[in-house]
Amino acid sequence: MCSPCTVDIASLPLGCTDKPLLKTNEQTNSKAEGDLLGNEEDLKFDLEVVFKGFQDCKKEDGQLHLAGYLRAYREVNKFFQILGSVFNFVASDVTKKINILQCYRMGGQGDYYFTIQSMLEYEQENNILQSKDQQSGSRTLLRLHRALEFIMGFLSELHKADPETKLGGVASEVYNRTLAKHHGWIVVKTVGAVLYMMPTKQTIIDRVCGGSQAIKEHNERMMLQAIEAMNSVYNLTQKLYEDYNCLDLP
Repeated sequence: MCSPCTVDIASLPLGCTDKPLLKTNEQTNSKAEGDLLGNEEDLKFDLEVVFKGFQDCKKEDGQLHLAGYLRAYREVNKFFQILGSVFNFVASDVTKKINILQCYRMGGQGDYYFTIQSMLEYEQENNILQSKDQQSGSRTLLRLHRALEFIMGFLSELHKADPETKLGGVASEVYNRTLAKHHGWIVVKTVGAVLYMMPTKQTIIDRVCGGSQAIKEHNERMMLQAIEAMNSVYNLTQKLYEDYNCLDLP
């Protein structure tokens, strides 16, 4: 049986910290532009998986099911991996947080982690939200929720950009209005500098699709639907955390 409290949490979460685990500017600037992309040759990103996962997350009764959310987010995390050295620390931390939540779902209290609503209610009633001794599923999901705002914004700008447009400025702008709000200034400065080295839309699309024209056309068809599904679940999750006064969990 899974024990979520034994999962090792990355020292640089998607929340507030000043720990500079990113490479220094000098180290990063020595990298070629191509090194900013992931290293795995077969890494592909399927927006239909993202779309279906977030669609399955949102039920007609208003409940948000964690299973669909986590399934979609595993696919979303490939995009962080594709960004390579820029967001390796995010991709690693996202993987850990997905695994933590999956352990809660499979554990002895799994019934309380079936939906986001039941998780928030259970952890609030049992004083887990602010606990220093027990890892909170609600706090863990909040970090994924914050990162989702970045990926939605970046995909939206990616969709609008011309193929030969370099995405450094766009990525920096999206980061500054989303994830940067939750990072310390050292991380913000480092990420901001590195993001400007990002390649063109065409380079990223080729990497995302593994050079396959069929996958490229498939993702182009799914892009707006996937963003809409992400945005819908994001807004519902945001409202839930507001209602439970949990948007600023430590």
